[in-house]
Amino acid sequence: MTKKVKFKKKRSHSNHLTALRGKNPLWKIPRIRLQFLVTILLSFMLAIGGFSLTWHMMPCAWKIVRHIPGMDLDRDALKAELTERAKNYNLPSSENNKQEQAAFKPFFDCLDSYTGIAIYSEDDHYCRTQHTADILHSKNWNFFTNMIFQITYSNYASVLPLNGIEDYFHIEINFRNETGELYISSFHNSRVTIPWFLFSIGIALFLLLLLPLLFLRKKVQDIGILKDHILQMSGGDLNHPIASMGNDELGVLARELDQMRSTLYTNIQQEVESRRANQDLITAMSHDLRTPLTILHGYLDILALGRNPEQQSEYVRRCLQKTEDIQQLTDRMFEYSLVYEPPQSPLLVPIPLKNVQHMLSEHLDFLRLAGFQTSETIAPLYGQIEGDETSLKRLFQNLFSNVLKYGDKSEPVTLQISQKNDIFQIILSNAVKKDLTGIESNRIGLKSAEKIAKMHHGTLTFTQKDKTLFLVEVTFPLP
Repeated sequence: MTKKVKFKKKRSHSNHLTALRGKNPLWKIPRIRLQFLVTILLSFMLAIGGFSLTWHMMPCAWKIVRHIPGMDLDRDALKAELTERAKNYNLPSSENNKQEQAAFKPFFDCLDSYTGIAIYSEDDHYCRTQHTADILHSKNWNFFTNMIFQITYSNYASVLPLNGIEDYFHIEINFRNETGELYISSFHNSRVTIPWFLFSIGIALFLLLLLPLLFLRKKVQDIGILKDHILQMSGGDLNHPIASMGNDELGVLARELDQMRSTLYTNIQQEVESRRANQDLITAMSHDLRTPLTILHGYLDILALGRNPEQQSEYVRRCLQKTEDIQQLTDRMFEYSLVYEPPQSPLLVPIPLKNVQHMLSEHLDFLRLAGFQTSETIAPLYGQIEGDETSLKRLFQNLFSNVLKYGDKSEPVTLQISQKNDIFQIILSNAVKKDLTGIESNRIGLKSAEKIAKMHHGTLTFTQKDKTLFLVEVTFPLP
């Protein structure tokens, strides 16, 4: 099994979004703003389409409404009434003859406010008199009709087939003095046209505001969800993940917030486990230390009292053994604390590679004194690494202590030191004892060494092949 400790920077969603913005000019516009602009454009197109469709349905509405009594002009009844009235009136000889015009004015009393008439002579086709519909004198009516024509780019003639306000027809009537041609203008459909126009405008405004309001409502809901999650997190609840909210800025914020929640939850769980492990460690170590200390205290009492002088050397040997046991227990406690406590970045200073080589050579000399065979391969070294000398000594002590504890003295311990491609490499290998009965293996020392390598921005890899060969590779970057 091979385990490597590597350290890579993880690009967050926000950093990724920033990188994309730097490459693509379109990303200079915030995505949520771009979405809103597209929504406005679609709403505008939808409003125009809705207004056009609704407005051109007005003739169908008028065909239905005109059958309601009193809504439309009764042409036959009006023709009959005008024909009967014409028998009592002379057609004025000119529009400028005020006396004749005043005498003819009662002829128009049968007209309602939506009807107007212009009378021409059948002989010379000159206009003799006319009556304008009363509705044309209304300011409100003129305001709405002008608005209709401005918006629809229409006039009376062009809108007549579809959405016309003025409808007219032609009849001939015999007056007492001559025959007249009557051009009757009807504005009755304005009773539907103007309200229908306002209805079409209302539909357009509704469609114009519908999509933006839905868009804003969705974003407000997302913001509310984020607020609720933030309140939950502030209250200590980190168990509920945040759902995805798209790819805009709110979506990125949601993913980053969920990542922060997950990281906080993991850190809290690790802290809880660390505290539990430390508590268990303290309990176990206290129990383990109590036994050798009690025995040591008993031997020292015997030595102090001068009992059994012939066995004093044996008591001294046993005291030394118990002090070694206590030292091993304190070393284990230190290693556990280094592994489970949060790492503190040491102050890194330049250390020549020759100094590092000297540290390793000292440990290798100690192995020789302990009865191990050693083999050393050192390439030409130059330059330096950024490190903390105390921490590095602790790292090497853990590695060589591992060799002393598990190494087979019948096989050589090899040390290779090299420098290549801006990497300083250390490879330590040894054969493993065939019989490991009674030797505790918790790999705390290796975990401690991994942390120290991590503090120095390096890597540590350990491999055990067939339970016979143990190899450790440590690398440090060169500045």
